[in-house]
Amino acid sequence: MIGREAELSRLQDLLQLVVTSGTGRVAVVEGEAGIGKSALVDAFTATTAAAGVRRLRCAGFQRQALAGFAALHELLHPVLAQAGTLPPRQEAALLTAFGLQEGPVPDRLLICLAALGLLEETAAAQPVLLVVEDLAWLDASSAEVIGFLARRLQEVPVLLVATVRTGGGTSDLEALDPALQDSTTARVPVRPLSPEHSEQLLDALTASGDQLTATARRRVLEEAGGNPLALREFTNALRARGAGEQPPAGAPLPTTRRLEAAFLGEVADLPAGSRTLLLLAAAGEEASLSQLLSAGRALGLVPQDLTPLERAELVEVAGHRLQLRHPLLRSAVYGAASAIERAEVHRALAGTFLDSARAAWHRAAATFGPDEPVAAELEAAATRASERGARAEAATALHRAAELSPDAEERVRRLVLAAELARQAGSVQQSRQLLQEAEPLARTPQRRFELSQVRGVLGTYTGTDTDNTAEQFAFARALGGPSGTERPRERVRVLAAAAYGAINRTSGDPALDAAARREVRDALAAVDLGDWDDYQQLGLAVLDPLARVAVLRPELPRLVRSLAEDLPLMLGLAHAAEHLQDLGTALTAWAFTAEEFTRSGSAGDVSQSLSLSANLRLIAGQTAEALVEGESARRLALDLELPVVAASAEAGLVRTHLVTGRPAEAEAALRRSRELYPGTQVSLVVASTSWSAGLLALHQRRYGDALAELRGTSRHPVFAQWAIADLTEAAVRNGQPGVVEQPLADVEHAADVLDSAHLRVLVHRSRALLSAGAQAQEHYRAALAAAADSAAPVERARTHLLYGEWLRRARRVREAREHLSAALTTLQAVGAGSGSLAVRAAAELRAAGAAPAGGPAPAAAPPSLTAQELQIARLAAQGLTNKEIADRVYLSHRTVSSHLYKVFPKLGIANRHQLREALRGDGFSSSG
Repeated sequence: MIGREAELSRLQDLLQLVVTSGTGRVAVVEGEAGIGKSALVDAFTATTAAAGVRRLRCAGFQRQALAGFAALHELLHPVLAQAGTLPPRQEAALLTAFGLQEGPVPDRLLICLAALGLLEETAAAQPVLLVVEDLAWLDASSAEVIGFLARRLQEVPVLLVATVRTGGGTSDLEALDPALQDSTTARVPVRPLSPEHSEQLLDALTASGDQLTATARRRVLEEAGGNPLALREFTNALRARGAGEQPPAGAPLPTTRRLEAAFLGEVADLPAGSRTLLLLAAAGEEASLSQLLSAGRALGLVPQDLTPLERAELVEVAGHRLQLRHPLLRSAVYGAASAIERAEVHRALAGTFLDSARAAWHRAAATFGPDEPVAAELEAAATRASERGARAEAATALHRAAELSPDAEERVRRLVLAAELARQAGSVQQSRQLLQEAEPLARTPQRRFELSQVRGVLGTYTGTDTDNTAEQFAFARALGGPSGTERPRERVRVLAAAAYGAINRTSGDPALDAAARREVRDALAAVDLGDWDDYQQLGLAVLDPLARVAVLRPELPRLVRSLAEDLPLMLGLAHAAEHLQDLGTALTAWAFTAEEFTRSGSAGDVSQSLSLSANLRLIAGQTAEALVEGESARRLALDLELPVVAASAEAGLVRTHLVTGRPAEAEAALRRSRELYPGTQVSLVVASTSWSAGLLALHQRRYGDALAELRGTSRHPVFAQWAIADLTEAAVRNGQPGVVEQPLADVEHAADVLDSAHLRVLVHRSRALLSAGAQAQEHYRAALAAAADSAAPVERARTHLLYGEWLRRARRVREAREHLSAALTTLQAVGAGSGSLAVRAAAELRAAGAAPAGGPAPAAAPPSLTAQELQIARLAAQGLTNKEIADRVYLSHRTVSSHLYKVFPKLGIANRHQLREALRGDGFSSSG
């Protein structure tokens, strides 16, 4: 290790820190091609042999890997025997991803958690060193898991060392997971050798054999610029010419290009058969030696053609693989070959592989023009990859299949399917590029509809434009045929999809949004099916709930039961119930979908359902559940890189934190929410965040800001209704009561038509704030009467509080105490005893001459428990094992165990059998 002592010492210090602290670290070794990154890591790895460290290693291929999870399988293969210790769903996901068993399509988060769980199991016995060479060349699915591990290794004694190439002022690292660019990641740059160290290395390289002339020696040192590989290859090139030869003059090329040229100089003197075998190895980097020799036989090669390659030290046989001396040799040989030569070796390789997916890739590489049979093979390979959870590789295969498709319709279909798979894999940019490629080719209404659906879902998750109504209408018209009446049920499904898009999209202009909803409603209502259709009725309900309430509300109990096997319709039911203000049914539907998506391993859908369920939990006064579900939704969405879902969850957490007395956490959650979704057109997120920002401003007595923010709730009709009393309070306190008159009249009408006690509470409280004297009192009393019939205890408490404040200012102190006490008692009962509302109620009570009653109030979580700890404690109290809990909450089972280890002393208990009583004693049910 000439000249690398400091870098080696840095890596050794990091490993020692991991061993002594029991915590994980990530290090990235970066430098230009040939600078010695692999040599440094090899030397470091060798020093760990005596330290009792378990070493796991994988490497990326310069050409994109043909199968997903190839590098991850290489990394974890030595410890796969411990897969049986994982939670069942995580074990099944990992083994299915590796093709070791059949099963449902594995959720990518479960695969990530399984990998983490295996490392935790291994690290429980001894510290672990993970070496990932050529990180930027990993297959996309493996790279995603490595990024996840980098975020989650903090509590595990694992050192992750990855190598990446730099050059031209850039680094492969820039295109990788942000976790590997985090400020906590140790960067270990490998720089050019100093002149002194370059001299030492050159002396070692020329210690035997022909010596270089002084001029040649000086030129090699100058041209190599401290690059160890360049020193070696330039020396070899000069020796091949003869000791007296001078290096070629002329402007110096970039180091990589010069090295490739040096490699090609060595290759040029090889026998033709050896050169062809070398090209086979470059093209089939994933092939075994026996497969390469088999492919070589099809090209007339013999095993003896390997000998000159070994003698020239261009390759070495490592196990069952033929390893080239350096990745630059691979790129030089493959790049220098003609298109015909490359096609020949790929064709030979395709005939060698039993794996149909790899064979299809090589056949595609040997194909220059449209070829439907090869395209169909690639599509079949994509299907198999997708079934193993390797959606990124499946998308790439489908893209190539599209390029080979002779039929334009088939090409668009494959591009759109590739875009959807890329979206599912979290490759947003790739998905957008595929859609852009398909856009000008999509001619028929069906293909345009399919394209718009993927674009719409992508927009919903990323916060971009999701307006695909025009394509949906066009497809519905095409389905209707010349008469406009054909295939009515198919048309209803298309228009129902448009309905949900219309309510979840905002143009920024409420009038335009309302017009778009009316257009979809009229088209959907015009389809005559002759009988009841769930899609049609639920779609109409979200578009025009006041007109559909009499028809649909009596059917909601039946629909909750009958739609249990149809999750898309159950999601539609949840939305419809919210618009009809049947919040109990909506909560039941959201909870059901969250449970079913958890069971099926669809973590992205779990996060969405939990986020929306948390809103209703808070309205229902279930503050602990709202906190747990909101935090779970946020964590899952961030893990899966779903920024809009994460923003929605953060917005809901703002309200929960405010109610339960955590204003600093509320402010932080609001900031994160807005950072996650700049410029989104998803109306639910815009309205939810506006509501939260307005409530925070009210709490901070910034009434002008509160009014401005709360007016943004008009972007979504349901949130506009739920926030009407807050909007009214902000308007009154800001001296602009007139701005709320029309919105309040709209909600008042909705409350009557929908017969919603919850909305009546908000309307009457708003009217009270806008009134004076007897009229105000009448509205306060009407609000409290409605509150007795509603399942909204926090709003009931707020009404008692405002009425109590009004009574005290009217010098009706005895009556004021009654209502202020009721407000405080209710807030304490729902875990909001530390919130600003409770603080206000207590202060008003003291001002009214009464001491606040009651002992310490239960909080939304036991004061020392985090939301995640509370969630785990509740599940453990229900009797679930650590592995069962891990599968439900998307954690590794050792992480669950670690959380419980922290929970017990916080609750003052010794074991899980005491959890149920401990949680009940703190005011919490351990159910659900």
